[in-house]
Amino acid sequence: MASRLSFGLGPAGCREEQPSHQALSDESKPQAWLQVLKWLMASAGRTFTTPVQHQLQLLPVLFKIAPVEIDESYDEMKQDARTCLSLMSQGLLYPEHIPLVLAALEEMAGSRSWHARFSVLTYLQITVFYNLFTLLSLPAEVLRIRKLVMQLLLDEQLEVRDMACTTLSGLLQCQFFPLDSSLQTQLQTLSQTSLPKARGELGSTDLVRRHAGVLGLSACILSSPYAVPFWMPQILMDLSDHLNDPQPIEMTVKKTLSEFRRTHHDNWQEHRQCFTDDQLLVLTNLLVSPCYYA
Repeated sequence: MASRLSFGLGPAGCREEQPSHQALSDESKPQAWLQVLKWLMASAGRTFTTPVQHQLQLLPVLFKIAPVEIDESYDEMKQDARTCLSLMSQGLLYPEHIPLVLAALEEMAGSRSWHARFSVLTYLQITVFYNLFTLLSLPAEVLRIRKLVMQLLLDEQLEVRDMACTTLSGLLQCQFFPLDSSLQTQLQTLSQTSLPKARGELGSTDLVRRHAGVLGLSACILSSPYAVPFWMPQILMDLSDHLNDPQPIEMTVKKTLSEFRRTHHDNWQEHRQCFTDDQLLVLTNLLVSPCYYA
């Protein structure tokens, strides 16, 4: 049998152990995967259409192989997996293939590897923007994507939460789904999560939930870089309440205020008309106070 060791006669007439087919198979697995990755790159790189179903089924494996950062362990297999994900995410999807892609992304969103969860978001960003109009014709799938982004906004890993914020901002900016009252309420409720008084307990899920809410509000602000929609002044006031929160919330608020100031500076005389006098006073104090530059 292939799983057993085979024996033969050595030069001295003694029986010697021969390598099994299974052992050879194990040793050849990396090379086999490299061949699969080369095939995927060639296939995805030659067409603008959707990957076939068998290629989509490889997505969970690719997410596990592809790294988030390039370090000393970055080898040919990781590089090829990363290239495969990039090429496959740019494929134009037929409506019947979209549930397959989202099912794979939802599966990997529950992975133990935060690298895989991070890669889900980068893949999702590209897929949505390349297939925007097809996805917008499928309201149920839009809701699945919104739920997936919100799930990862609550991720325990800071890097994943930050990427979920970037993804949410981009989806709002291209009006993939609206910033409706239910989403605002959900984000504001998360941002108001009470924190334990003892600083030694700040690693709790309460801090993650509060930070997720602040990141979501930040995504709303960043989604309108050169305009002041009717909802923006109040969200800025909500963010100002978190300027003295523990890290990483404080840094998120400072970065958002800094970006708001940069993108709205040129037309500030026009934008300031959207704020009340009290809101302008609070905003001015925030943008010039010592704690803002700390």
